[in-house]
Amino acid sequence: MKRTQTLLALPLLLAASSVEASERRFTYTYESLVLNPGDVEIEPWTTVRIGRDDFYNRFDHRFEIELGVAEQLMTAWYVNVTARARDTADGRQSELEWGGISNEWKLKLSDPVADALGSALYLEWSYAPTEAELEAKLIADKRFGDFLAAVNLVGEYELKFETDESETEIKFELDAALAYVSEHFSAGVELRNHNVVEHGEWEASALFVGPTLGYKAERWWTAATILAQVANLKPAEGSDSTLDLAGHERLEARILIGLHL
Repeated sequence: MKRTQTLLALPLLLAASSVEASERRFTYTYESLVLNPGDVEIEPWTTVRIGRDDFYNRFDHRFEIELGVAEQLMTAWYVNVTARARDTADGRQSELEWGGISNEWKLKLSDPVADALGSALYLEWSYAPTEAELEAKLIADKRFGDFLAAVNLVGEYELKFETDESETEIKFELDAALAYVSEHFSAGVELRNHNVVEHGEWEASALFVGPTLGYKAERWWTAATILAQVANLKPAEGSDSTLDLAGHERLEARILIGLHL
């Protein structure tokens, strides 16, 4: 009897997973779920970064179109724009920069509800006038009762186009999140550890933690996160600073809005 009940419940679990396939409960940490084949969603999002050693404000805007390509596979295209204000040797300067285009592919390997662990592979490339990037993510998540947990391991290779010669930079990131999820609302916490490697040397590592909130309706959803830098895990030699405000910001915030077409 127990086995029969489990088999009867399995389609319901899979159906519930499918319905929620496009909603994101976190803004930095990705989940394994993907769009169903043929589904389309537009997703504008903004990231705000505030506070370095000197005055520094930055707004990164992305406009995304997502498409379900096949079972367990989706893709997305982005356009990117950055607005920045900062203090320089010549005074305070503001600039608006075209960030180029990005393309992502996400392959779902297992389901966070029906399987012991949800998992997915993620690949994104970006090209802009001043740089090119390639980013890969290993995604794991699990739904247990009313709670959702997710972890991402991220690697990024960046090529900067300089006048004399190109420069490369490697970044590694660990993202993790835990949230309570109800029918329409979610609330939890996200963690982000961002690391920079230049010329083969581990140069920087900043740890961010903060709350995340989400809401979903029938045809749209939104999620927002505020992250405060809480620790400098790789201080410069001779420095006793508890925060890295040379290459990272004191505060980050991100908001996503998803609209089902």
